[in-house]
Amino acid sequence: MFWYLAGMADSRSLSERLAKLPPGRHLVPRDFVTQNQRERMLLATAELVAERGYQKTTIELIAKTARVALTTFYEQFSSKEECFLAAFDETVASAAEVFVELIDPSQPWADRVTAGIEVLLEMVTREPARAKLCIVEAQAAGGAALARYQAMLESVAPRLREGREFNPRSARLPDGLEVAIVGGLAWLIHQRLLAGEADDLKALLPEMLQVTLTPYLGEVEASRVADAAQARAAA
Repeated sequence: MFWYLAGMADSRSLSERLAKLPPGRHLVPRDFVTQNQRERMLLATAELVAERGYQKTTIELIAKTARVALTTFYEQFSSKEECFLAAFDETVASAAEVFVELIDPSQPWADRVTAGIEVLLEMVTREPARAKLCIVEAQAAGGAALARYQAMLESVAPRLREGREFNPRSARLPDGLEVAIVGGLAWLIHQRLLAGEADDLKALLPEMLQVTLTPYLGEVEASRVADAAQARAAA
């Protein structure tokens, strides 16, 4: 899952300590050990898929990287696909919590969109393996994963659709506009992740804002918002 932006270093430190638990019996509750093993397997899945791709990632590699036995893997997942989908679901759910935590719903619509894109780029920059799992590999991991990817895009559309109230000709906008915009933003990130350029993602902010806001606010106002966001980021 995406770690919360605040306290990320502490979360990772704890994860690293937990990963060193010795095999066998532990003087901690069984549920705690099971959850820790699950988190390690999901993390291993994200890292391996990002490095090797879904097709070349095997259950054996996931178990070895997570430092669990194969029997432990099968106690929690029936297949590689189920593990992949669990990693996808937990990443998306955790990212959604971050958006709720960091974006003020009382802000004007354009400010919320700007903040949302900024948070997205920050999360992808910090967690490129999990981002690649959701944005790149989900499109190549079978029908269930592709359906989840599409649902992820569609879940954002209603928030963009609120911008139609600012366009006096909103009735002429196509019904699928918002999903197309979100898909375009995902494609921009997809290309950077494939090229191994996650560190440069924040440079996409002005372009992504321009693409997102223009249909609702017009080109001039969208440019103004994008330029202001870029200036803040550079300050």
